[in-house]
Amino acid sequence: MKYKMSEIFDYYPGNHGLTEEIIYEYSPASQDEKIPIFSGSQNNIVPIGYIGKNAKNKYGESIVYFIGPCLVLTKDGSAGLLTYKAREEGKFTINHHACVLKLKEDYINKINEQWFALQFRKRLYQYVTSKSDNGVFSTKWFDRVYFEIPDYKIQLRYLEKKRMLNDTLKYIDQSLRDLENIIQTKIDLTKYNTQEIELKEIIHFKGGNSGLTEEFIYYNQPTSEDDKIPILSSATIKTNFMGYISRNTKPQGEKLKTFKGPCILVARNGYAGKMTYIPKEEFTTNDHAYVLIPKKNWKDKINLRWFAYQYQELFFNLVTSKSDNATFNKEYAQKQKVKIPDIITVQNKIAEKLLIVDKLIEKLEKLKREIEELLEYEII
Repeated sequence: MKYKMSEIFDYYPGNHGLTEEIIYEYSPASQDEKIPIFSGSQNNIVPIGYIGKNAKNKYGESIVYFIGPCLVLTKDGSAGLLTYKAREEGKFTINHHACVLKLKEDYINKINEQWFALQFRKRLYQYVTSKSDNGVFSTKWFDRVYFEIPDYKIQLRYLEKKRMLNDTLKYIDQSLRDLENIIQTKIDLTKYNTQEIELKEIIHFKGGNSGLTEEFIYYNQPTSEDDKIPILSSATIKTNFMGYISRNTKPQGEKLKTFKGPCILVARNGYAGKMTYIPKEEFTTNDHAYVLIPKKNWKDKINLRWFAYQYQELFFNLVTSKSDNATFNKEYAQKQKVKIPDIITVQNKIAEKLLIVDKLIEKLEKLKREIEELLEYEII
């Protein structure tokens, strides 16, 4: 049987005005009062924070809380993603970047919510207005998209297979978070002889290309392998890139700016301040990122892999705000003083260990993508 989403689910919007200030104001007073907050900007497995009971948004309205079984649908950010929430997970809330879908009474024991979420977790991606980090899913599709629903027993049979894959995916996500925590543990530089100097004396901040829109990229594809150059974006995951473009193209009439590692890519907005170390490849980027390149007299004195690790927290703090529209402040960054220890005895040794962790993260992310592809396969 085929059903529209509006036939089988009731829709509940997320909370507007659930700002960082509100979350701070209503911080839970105890472990028992901790209510997780999920957002469309994340995968809805790891909360973006916690809030206490009886909280109100910035408009003075009571925060709406939810409890499973239900689905969380992201409306922007990772738009179109479906996530299942079980009753055992307890009470939670969401911001306005997501919504909750609850199965209507007539379909209880006819449709399994967890099966539905795993079966169709990315079906709605194709109806998102943009495939970028700022994609938006419109609820108008609730009345337009049909889903093929098999017998309940068949759902339960396939659910076991999907659940095993999903549990493995959660384990990988936890492992990746553990590795990120290791990377975020900074070395105490007070134990070493260091040189303190302003960033502008050490590093060039190079801007990317204006006009590298999806449409422009589509109409300026490379004509050969030699003409092909990857476009790295300011996305938070290294493997995310915007595709390829002809190196001879001229965005907004200007010669295409290209770069070659080793260098650091810094997100200007979105996940502003996020640094990504680029080893050796040649690439181009849009104007949502800066490229950091050591100045000539510092090339042999600074290991960029180490620098991105050591000063990531500093760069996250060099933004205009903590909202989704945060912008990295280049001028402020250039004035910051940083401590640089000896490259051979300190930087390189730390960078070698970071490389091992980076390779492990890369393998786990590859495995994660493969499992996600298997989960996306709809079994009917």
